[in-house]
Amino acid sequence: MSNLSQIYDVDLKLLRCFCTIVEEGSFTAAQSVLNLSQSMLSEYLKSLEIRLGVRLCQRGPKGFKLYHEGEVVYQAAKELFASVENFKQRASNLNDSAGHELIIGVQDHIVDNPRSRIAEAISRLAEYYPNARFKLEVMLGFQMTGHVADGLIHVGIGLTDDHFSQLTFEPLFPETAAIYCGRAHPLFHIRDSDITLQQIESAVYANRGHLEHFHPERIRNAATRGDIGYGAHAHMTLILSGRNIGYLPDHVAQPHVETGRLRVLRQDLTRKVHAIAAVTGPSSSEFKLARRFVDCLIDTHMESIPMTSKLAMVAS
Repeated sequence: MSNLSQIYDVDLKLLRCFCTIVEEGSFTAAQSVLNLSQSMLSEYLKSLEIRLGVRLCQRGPKGFKLYHEGEVVYQAAKELFASVENFKQRASNLNDSAGHELIIGVQDHIVDNPRSRIAEAISRLAEYYPNARFKLEVMLGFQMTGHVADGLIHVGIGLTDDHFSQLTFEPLFPETAAIYCGRAHPLFHIRDSDITLQQIESAVYANRGHLEHFHPERIRNAATRGDIGYGAHAHMTLILSGRNIGYLPDHVAQPHVETGRLRVLRQDLTRKVHAIAAVTGPSSSEFKLARRFVDCLIDTHMESIPMTSKLAMVAS
C-alpha cells in the first residue's frame, strides 16, 4: 500500500464505493445503491486497487469474493469514516448556531407502527435546531446496530440487542408480536382452541435471520428450520406463502388478518413484547445534536402514553 502516500477526496469516494460493494455483497446490488453503472463501478474499484497497490476482491463469472487484503482495507476504511464523522460531530458542537447533520437509522417496520412518534421527534428537534439537516435510512436491524457501533449512524431506532455491549438503548415504546400463519398453511383452518403447543412447535418456522437470538429454540432444530426473510415484510411474504409459520409484529400482520390472508396462532401462548429503543454508541455521547434527538424521542413517546399507563409505570 506504499502507493497511497496521501489521501485525497477522490480516494475517499473510491473507498466509499468499495465499502458499499462489500456491504451489499455484489456489484449488482451496489449499483442500485450508488446509482452507478457496473462499468463505472468496476473502473472505480480498479482505480482504488491501483492506488493501493493490491488486489482487493474477486469479481466476474465466479462471483464476488473479498480477499484478505480487501478485508483489511474495508475495516480500515470503516475506521477512517468513523473518525471523520467523529471530527464533524465535535467540530459542530463548537457553534450551536451552525448547521448540523444528523444521521438516523430506523429498523424496518418501525416507522409504520402506530405507537411510533419518530416524525414528531424530528419536528421537535428542528424547532431547536432550524439549520439541522436530517439523513434518515430504513434498514435491517443488524445493519442499524452495526452502523451505530461503527460510528456511521448517530442515532438508531430499533429492537434492543444485547450482542452490542458498547451501545446504549433507551426504551421508547413496546412492540407486540405473535406467531402467524398464511391461509395455505394446514393450521390456518383449525380452531384456536384445538391447536396445541406441540403442533406449533413442530411446524416449519420462518425466521428473520438477524433476529435469531429472540427465538433460537426454533432454528436449532433441523426439522422445523424454515425459510429466512431479511426484514419484516420479506419475512411476512414467506409466511403468507403457507410454507412457514413465524413471528410477526402485530401491526405488520393486521392488514392481512383483516383480509383473511393471515391468522394468529394461539396468541395466549405465542405473544411476545419487545422494546423499541433509541440506540447510540460511544461517539454519539459527544455529539450534542444526537443527545438532543434522543431526548426528543423519549419526550414525544412518553407524552403519547395515556396517563393511567404512566401512573402504573410509576407504581411498578
